Amino acid sequence: MHQETEALIHLNVTTTDPEVALEALRQIYTSARMGTVADESSFLYGQEVRGDADLNLGRLTFRGSIAGRMVLDDVFSVVLPRAGGVDWSIDGRSGGGLGVFLLQPGQEYYGEVDQLLVDSVNIGRSTLRETARTVYGDETLEVAFHDPRPRSPGRERHWRSTFAFVQQVLADPAVASVPLLRADLRRRMSVATLEAFALAEASGSRRASAAGLHSAYRRAVEFLHAAASSPITVEDVARHAEVSTVELTRAFRSHAGTTPDAYLRELRLVAAHDDLVRGDPARGDTVRGIALRWGMTHPGDFARRHRQAYGENPAATLRR
Repeated sequence: MHQETEALIHLNVTTTDPEVALEALRQIYTSARMGTVADESSFLYGQEVRGDADLNLGRLTFRGSIAGRMVLDDVFSVVLPRAGGVDWSIDGRSGGGLGVFLLQPGQEYYGEVDQLLVDSVNIGRSTLRETARTVYGDETLEVAFHDPRPRSPGRERHWRSTFAFVQQVLADPAVASVPLLRADLRRRMSVATLEAFALAEASGSRRASAAGLHSAYRRAVEFLHAAASSPITVEDVARHAEVSTVELTRAFRSHAGTTPDAYLRELRLVAAHDDLVRGDPARGDTVRGIALRWGMTHPGDFARRHRQAYGENPAATLRR
């Protein structure tokens, strides 16, 4: 299970000083180097970053023309240009325009930008590796991608839609501070990245016998009940049950007629209902606060599910 030891990151910088801009950029990419700014009077740099060391989202603005280089250490960075121009070279491969591209640890990046607005997603190497090993059932897998471009337009669209959801959720500080939700966002963004870009080496999927799947199901259920209040993901459950996520889903569909995700959501709904029953508005308890505590960000969805399960709105349960 992922340990929540990392502090939240929220960086917000706007400057017309290239040296201040470089210092701010190095808070995200430690080896970044910027070239000389030809016209400092037209230069502006903006930076906003939210998340933690395992997953953070950034928005960078460059006004003016400038070039830069960097080599990433322990982070994968997916870059999404929004406006302006960027021409890039990554270990001999080149590209440009507004398409998504990927930077990997150890690769040298060179880019020339002009009036650029760009979003980025930075995923820690160990976070992506742990997710990949569990998703593909390969404990020896080291994540490396074959190409900086997405595998297909469809895979790129899926990545973009996942990014848009994660970006919207992280923009709310109340939501971003909840470990359960950050764990879910890490998983979503990691899986979308693994699906969008082709791995350098293919991964096989372990096969388990019927008896093995039954044992895995029992171990998973015990773990889910014990750790539902922790920031666990399906990958954490699969790792505990010693199967891949594909096999875990097979086990839950065979033995419970549901998925591990759905099972965990129901556990947390029950826990949230219990908190509503014990809650007291006079002590400051709120429906939103309780929902967020159990990883539910959408008030309407929580209210709908609570009505279906318990026959009344969560606000009515809290007031009783």
